[in-house]
Amino acid sequence: MGIPRIGFAKHILVLYGIIFVLVLLMTDWTLSHFLQERDLLQLQNSLTRESALIRELASPLLGDQKRLREQIAKTALGTDIRITIINPEGVVLADSSANLEQLPQMDNHATRPEVSAALRKETGISIRYSMTLKTRMLYVAIPILDHEKIAGVVRTAMPVTRVDELLASVRRSVMFAAIIGILIVLIAGILFNHHLAKRIRRITSVAERYAREDWSEKILMDGRDELKMLADTMNQMASSLSSRIEDLESEKSKLSGILLNMNEGVIAISRRKEFVMANPAAEKIFGFISADAQGKSLIEITRHPQIERIVDHAFQEKKNISDEIQISGVMKKTLRVSVIVPGTHARDIGGILVFHDITELRRLENVRKEFVANVSHELRTPLTSIKGFIETLLGGALKDSKTSEKFLKIVSEETDRLGRLVEEILMLGEIERGAVLLKKEKMDLSSELSTILERFKTQIQEQKIDVENRISGKPLQLFGGKDKIHQVFVNLIDNAIKFNKLEGKIVLSANQNPEGVTITIEDAGIGIPEEDQGHIFERFFRVDKARSKELGGTGLGLAIVKHIMEAHGGHVTCQSTLGQGSRFSVFFPA
Repeated sequence: MGIPRIGFAKHILVLYGIIFVLVLLMTDWTLSHFLQERDLLQLQNSLTRESALIRELASPLLGDQKRLREQIAKTALGTDIRITIINPEGVVLADSSANLEQLPQMDNHATRPEVSAALRKETGISIRYSMTLKTRMLYVAIPILDHEKIAGVVRTAMPVTRVDELLASVRRSVMFAAIIGILIVLIAGILFNHHLAKRIRRITSVAERYAREDWSEKILMDGRDELKMLADTMNQMASSLSSRIEDLESEKSKLSGILLNMNEGVIAISRRKEFVMANPAAEKIFGFISADAQGKSLIEITRHPQIERIVDHAFQEKKNISDEIQISGVMKKTLRVSVIVPGTHARDIGGILVFHDITELRRLENVRKEFVANVSHELRTPLTSIKGFIETLLGGALKDSKTSEKFLKIVSEETDRLGRLVEEILMLGEIERGAVLLKKEKMDLSSELSTILERFKTQIQEQKIDVENRISGKPLQLFGGKDKIHQVFVNLIDNAIKFNKLEGKIVLSANQNPEGVTITIEDAGIGIPEEDQGHIFERFFRVDKARSKELGGTGLGLAIVKHIMEAHGGHVTCQSTLGQGSRFSVFFPA
C-alpha cells in the first residue's frame, strides 16, 4: 500500500496544528512578558515620579541627617516604598527601613548599579534580590544636583511580588481565551484553505512570469480582499518595474557613453579601496584592463603610493580632495587627482577618482615663466648698456667729441637692438595668440626671394659670400600672407649670412609637388651642434650667445619663422653639421 499523497490543504492543516501549539506557548510567554514589562514600567514610572518628589523634600535637608531621617520615614510611612538617601561617596545618609544607629553599619552603595548611574547624572534602574528584605526589588535612583554638581542620590525601591501575583491571575484567563480562539481559527482555516490555495496558485503562476522578466500577462483576481489588492499591486509593480528597467537601461547607456568618451580618467573604488569600475581613459593612463582589475586594490592597479595617500586623506577627512601627481611611462605626465567621497547613499562606492592630464598646462606655465625671464634679461642688457653710456656722457665724456660720438653710436645701436627686440616680441605674441589675420593672396615666391637677396646685397659682398639661387626664373605660385612670408625668408637668409664663413656659400633651391612647395636655404657656415638642434626654434635660444649679441641677434627670429609657418599650415625643419653648415627647409602646403 503506497504512501497517500498529501496536498496543499493537508499541508496547511498540519502546519496550522504545529503553529497553533507554538502560538499557544508563545501567547503564554508573550503575554506574560508583555504584562510583566508593562507593570514593571508602570511601577518604574511611579517610583521615578516619587523619587523626583522626594528629591525636592530631601535636597534642603542633606546637611541635617536627623531631620532628613525623620522626613524620609514620614514620607515612606503607609507605603511599600523604601527610600534611601546617599551622599556622593556612596555613604547612606538616611533609609526609611533603618534607624540612625543602623546607618553606619550599612554597606557603601556607590557600586550599586542604580546608584552608580545616578552619580553619572543619569536615572539608574535595577531589579535584583534584596538580601536585607529577602525579596526581589525594583530600584530607581536619581541624582540630587546642586549647581550642576552631584550633592547626593535619592533611591526608591518597591517589591515586584505584586507584579508576579497580578500576572498569575491574568495568565489563566488569557490562556483559556487563547485556546478557544485557536480552535476557532483552526476550523475556519480548514474551510478557507481550499479557496485560498486556488487563488494563490493563480498569483504564483503570473509571478513566475514576472521573475523571468515577462511583463505581458496580468493577474486577474475577483473579490475585494487582500489577495485582490496584492494582485492589483503586483500588476502595478510589473508595469512600474518594466518602465523602471527601461529608464535604468537608458541611464546606464548615457552614463556609459559619458564615461567612455571622457578625456579624464575615472576610477571608482570601494570603502576598502578595492577596484569597482573605470573608464577607458583611466585604463590607458595606468595600463590596466577593468576585467582583470576586479577585486584588486587601488595600489595594485595604479602602482602609485601618492594616489593611495591622497585617497586615505580624503576618506579620513570625509571630504573631496584634489592634488597633483607625476607618473612615469613612455612620457612623463602631470595629473590633477580629484578624490570625490560620495557619502553613505552610494553603498558600493567609497570614492571616485578623477584624473585630469595637466601636463600641457604645466608645460605652458613653464614656457611662460621662461619667456618672462628671458624677456626681462634681454631687455635689461641693452637698457643697462644705454644707461651706463649716458651716465658716462653726463659725467664729463660729452666734452670729448670723439668719445661722445663713439658712445652715442653705441647707444644708437643698443636702442635699435632694443627696438628690434620689442618689435619681434610683439610680433611673436600676436602670432601665438592668433591675433594676426593672414590676408592670403597669390604671390610669386621666386620673385620675392630675389627681392630679399637684393636687400642683403651689401652684407653678402662684405663677407664675399657666393649665392647660388636655383629658384631664379622658376614660377613658384602659392597663397599666403605676403608680409609674413617675406619675414620668414628675411630671417632665414639673415641667419645664413650672419653665421656663414668668410667667402662662404648660400644655396637656395625649391621642390614643388602636388602636396605643396618646399624651399631650402643651405649655408656653408659654422653649423649647429646636434644637441642644440632640437631647441633652435625656441624663443631666445642661441647656439653661440657671444656671436649672436655681437651680430645684434635677439634669439626670436627662428621662433617667429616657426609660428608663421604653422599659421600657414606648414612647417620648418633644420639639418646641420657642426663646422660644415646648416640647411633650413620650409614647407607650404598646396
